[in-house]
Amino acid sequence: MHEFLATEPVTLRMLKPGLTDGEVGFTEKNAMAVVIESRGFTQADGASAAFDFLIPGETELSPGSQIVWRNVTYDVATVRQCRDLDGFPRAIRCTVC
Repeated sequence: MHEFLATEPVTLRMLKPGLTDGEVGFTEKNAMAVVIESRGFTQADGASAAFDFLIPGETELSPGSQIVWRNVTYDVATVRQCRDLDGFPRAIRCTVC
């Protein structure tokens, strides 16, 4: 099966468990993504920005993490797993705010 073409370099800032010196810590990982411009989000969707990031692979990313794209940092509001018909995970879809 052909994978989709992820063309945009992004940095994933994944939350570390717990606090360090009273601050939230992040682990950074470079990745490639497909950036989807979407309009018409409402507060019920959990986000107000106009971008979704489709990141191939089995990356563990949770809401509250961050994505840095083109020197702008976005907070991840929702993360959804994308699977093949046979149930194999292919990507995650992150909505940012």
